[in-house]
Amino acid sequence: MTENTRTAENTTMTERTTMTANTEGAYLRDVGKRLRALTPEQREAVLDDVRAHFAEAEDAGRTPEQAAESLGDPAQFTERVRAELGHEPGRTDRMRRILLWLATGVAVFTTMFETFVFPSDEPDLEVVVEHGFEVVLLHLLVALLAALPILVPLRARTIATAAVAITLTVATNISVFGVYPMDIELLFYQPTAMLVWAALITPILARNGRPSTGWRIAAAVLTALPGLYLLSALLVGSFGTNFWGVLYIAVSFGLAVLMTFAKAWPGIVLAVGGVALLVSTSLDPVGMLTLLFWWAGGLFFTVGVSHALAHARPRKPAHQ
Repeated sequence: MTENTRTAENTTMTERTTMTANTEGAYLRDVGKRLRALTPEQREAVLDDVRAHFAEAEDAGRTPEQAAESLGDPAQFTERVRAELGHEPGRTDRMRRILLWLATGVAVFTTMFETFVFPSDEPDLEVVVEHGFEVVLLHLLVALLAALPILVPLRARTIATAAVAITLTVATNISVFGVYPMDIELLFYQPTAMLVWAALITPILARNGRPSTGWRIAAAVLTALPGLYLLSALLVGSFGTNFWGVLYIAVSFGLAVLMTFAKAWPGIVLAVGGVALLVSTSLDPVGMLTLLFWWAGGLFFTVGVSHALAHARPRKPAHQ
């Protein structure tokens, strides 16, 4: 082999290496820009897979263009990656809108329950007569506030949801401090506030895919809280032990265990249980425990729906 031939081969190899580096680098840069919404660890893992793919293609004698073509253009490739990680376009905003609409529905249901089912005592009836317009406006404002973030532009929706969550939390607890005379009516709207907080927090937790194990454990603890409270009350003798109390404790603990699974179905089961508890409480109020069971139903429904939405199977890209 002559010196000129060796020089030509070296030049060809250098050009090929440069071409591979340029093509691979351009592809990696494009993919990296499109995956900014992922966590750094997730993004780096995807980029490592792309580098490995180009290296395997070179070893197999394929050109960089062929390697890139087999992955698909960066837009298609990153769309598949986001879908596999549960980060499909519009997913988090869809979660927020669903939770806000559910909060609005729960507010309307609460108003119907308080107006037509749950009995008011004499002092509260006097307040209704004296402050009738204020009471009606208050009930109307809760539902309107819950729906308000849906009506604002997308870029302001997170801030609006946070503002509504804080407002409802203050409003539903203000009677505890004796500021407003309608005490128990306001407390029944706390499940609405729970759902608005979920509309703020759940999309943040699920923006990079399914929430981590730590968040599932936190959901399990929240699910177990009503059962733990009732169990402690039974142990100290605050309430008498009966079949339904024991069943409620067992079911709440069982649902708490199910919530540790990274699947949507435990959330669906919990949400259905929450709805059943809200409806049964509205049809048959249980005296002093009515508010406790109402809160428990709202908590189950909120945690269950949030878990189901955050762990739902991502939709397949349209081109597949």
